[in-house]
Amino acid sequence: MGGNAGKGRMVHYDLLRIFAAFSVVMLHSSARFWYEYEVTSKEWLVANTYDALFRFGVPIFVMLSGAIFLSKEYKLDIKKLYTHNILRLVSVYIVWSCIYGLLDCCSFDLSQVGWKDIVREMIFGRYHLWFLPMITGFYMLLPILRVWVQNGGKGNLLYFLTLFFVLQVLSNTLRVLWPSDELAYLLDQTKIEMACGYLGYFVLGYYITHVGIPKRYHKVIYLGVIPAGVLNVVLGNLLAIRAGEPEGEIYNSFGLFTFWTAVAIFLFFTQIMGRLNYSDPGRAVIREISMGTMGIYVMHVGMMEIMKGKGLYLTGIPGWVEIPLTAVFCFTVCLGLSSLLRRIPFVGRYIC
Repeated sequence: MGGNAGKGRMVHYDLLRIFAAFSVVMLHSSARFWYEYEVTSKEWLVANTYDALFRFGVPIFVMLSGAIFLSKEYKLDIKKLYTHNILRLVSVYIVWSCIYGLLDCCSFDLSQVGWKDIVREMIFGRYHLWFLPMITGFYMLLPILRVWVQNGGKGNLLYFLTLFFVLQVLSNTLRVLWPSDELAYLLDQTKIEMACGYLGYFVLGYYITHVGIPKRYHKVIYLGVIPAGVLNVVLGNLLAIRAGEPEGEIYNSFGLFTFWTAVAIFLFFTQIMGRLNYSDPGRAVIREISMGTMGIYVMHVGMMEIMKGKGLYLTGIPGWVEIPLTAVFCFTVCLGLSSLLRRIPFVGRYIC
């Protein structure tokens, strides 16, 4: 989210950012049906299908940040890092946590609510804002991570990414498909925190763009997206029926099939879309939408809540049509609001 670092802007990065932002809006548009229908119903299957297919947004955001900020082209200035990048993320997080918290307080009986309750609501904000402090932590580690990544060599990076794949992605998928207390215990014993989290995606983004995956593997990766998507949907549905309630662990950010999809999409945009020629007007439009993705991310959940409260959701049409239409509407409205807020003098960039 936000702008590119380094010399100039790369259109394929902007396109990736837009695509990732829309995927997040899509999964939240579909996820609102999760607890409204039985897991055996057709309506829930439709919602689960969209949810399972659009889980790649956050991994791509993290990979994109790694590709930009770990590269040698990005000239790291710690003072600028804190006063420009980190300050913005922290301020956006605080502003929108407070806004969501205050909106919640509007529904309270203020005579029964103390200032501690109001502060608590402002601190908790909304569930989707977790991404901002998480990526802020990676930015704080940049002076250390860049030294390791740029001097560690290809073999060293591959070793780390192999640990990430085995100890996080495969481990996560295995414990979902074969739930067992004994298996969970054994897997937890081998958990290495550094390799078992979003840092793996952060480094992977750098590896794909600056080291590269051999071309002989590209077609396999691209073709694997179709079975990966199908398996996410089918297994997500079967596991939910088995549990008797919504169950989405198989296609979370560290599920094998979501991992595969995120890698394929990231590879496609950086290797294929990055080679295309774009007109100056096209670049300008793409850049404007890309610059609005931060605002879209922080605002879209609130927009959906407003739509639900005001009864603005489309009714009487099939879910497979309603969900993407809702996502497009929220994306567009939040993009417009983001564009306006960003242009507020002095404080605009610290709001969204």
